[in-house]
Amino acid sequence: MTSPLGYGLIGCGGFGRFCLAEYQKMNELRCVAVADLNVDLAQTTAAQSGIEYCPTPEALLVRPDIDIVHLATPPFTHAPLALLALQAGKHVLCEKPLALELEDAREMASIARKTERLLAVNLIMRYNPLCLAVKHIVERGILGVPLFASLTNSAQDETLGPGHWFWEREQSGGIFIEHGVHFFDLFEWWFGEGVVLSAHQVFRSGTDFVDQVQCTVRYGSTLGTFYHGFHQMLRRDRQHWQIIFETGTLTMSEWVPTRLDLDFHGTDATLGALQEILPHAELKILERYTEGRCIAASRHKQRDITVHATLSATAGLPKMDLYGEIIRALMADQLRAIADPHHPRTISESNGVSSLAYAARAQEMAERQAPESSSG
Repeated sequence: MTSPLGYGLIGCGGFGRFCLAEYQKMNELRCVAVADLNVDLAQTTAAQSGIEYCPTPEALLVRPDIDIVHLATPPFTHAPLALLALQAGKHVLCEKPLALELEDAREMASIARKTERLLAVNLIMRYNPLCLAVKHIVERGILGVPLFASLTNSAQDETLGPGHWFWEREQSGGIFIEHGVHFFDLFEWWFGEGVVLSAHQVFRSGTDFVDQVQCTVRYGSTLGTFYHGFHQMLRRDRQHWQIIFETGTLTMSEWVPTRLDLDFHGTDATLGALQEILPHAELKILERYTEGRCIAASRHKQRDITVHATLSATAGLPKMDLYGEIIRALMADQLRAIADPHHPRTISESNGVSSLAYAARAQEMAERQAPESSSG
């Protein structure tokens, strides 16, 4: 049995502390120390977690008892801190995005490969069992071709005051880069490589804050759209996913989906294949088609159908428990790759680079479409 790897956290904000608590549940990790520019926060976090604190990030990076460093800091710090960590011989888990600039992200990935250190971005969506189920449905063609996919994210800004770094383009990168990379990555995983066709942004009236963005991406024959708006009260934070296939429609809700619903027409073989992927789903047969009504057509193709049904599946856990589980799953995946370099990671540095490439392209196109601000 291998010894647990030493873990150090840089960035003791709410999400960093949440991750630390989850990682302390893992036998493969030994949580050693934390650091934050706010030394009082680092000391409080360390005391509450029963580990040590370091007065600076640099002090944490030189510790020989730390093998993997987790960067839970604002986006503009990711590239310089990750490069320092890699050069200090540490493996790095970085919160999204990997960097603000695509060139920096590519350099980070190159150095990670040269130093044979792991570099990963916390793009946790791929580890959600419902998102994996979607991938299987798409790859096996059970509902035919996915024709259209959309994400509508009506997000809260109640915890993002006017002075928050989120609104500063130079610190966050903008909504596409700071937040959108999660979903660019997931759609690429589901549908393959895409091309950004158009993008737009909207400034909040009377301010220099961009609080709405939208873009369209084509993935082969699948058209995808993304809308992110940060303008809701916390109680009205909502996300809606939809995929329209040739023979069915799939929907999910919340940014970490806990429920998946399918409405489809197909055969008993279709039903069996879906139940294989979603074995605990609730099935409702809405209609059975008898001889003479089993033939339909769409897209100028004949369709054999025997049933109209719905399937509803859950992730089996409350949202925050699922959130913790997929955070641990991503870390466990990375730790397996450290122990076995031949282990194929679900998320690697290449995904951090490619998701940022979509976001950077969308940001560039949106900025060309919009006036500089709506203030005045």
